[in-house]
Amino acid sequence: MDFAVANAELLDLMYTVKHDPAASEALIAAAHRLGAMAEEMVAEGQRDGEVREGPADSIALPVFTTLHGFAGFAMSSVLSAEQVASGLDAVIAYMLRGCAP
Repeated sequence: MDFAVANAELLDLMYTVKHDPAASEALIAAAHRLGAMAEEMVAEGQRDGEVREGPADSIALPVFTTLHGFAGFAMSSVLSAEQVASGLDAVIAYMLRGCAP
């Protein structure tokens, strides 16, 4: 969240440019690697018994879109600094409950 708030323009660029038809192959590949890393984190949690069974991509999608949405609210000042600080713990707890075995 600190990175998102401190680098709002960069984060926006990172997430919007990759959808541009003129986006480079390298940028598109990097976006796919990010998704693969998210799925691997879920799969690792499943192997360790910390994440419920099921397709890793189906579990990773709501987790990372929730974090992305919260970061978007934080960087666009929809949330105050206090709400970001206190709300992040609640968002993480919510996601962990949803991933629990």
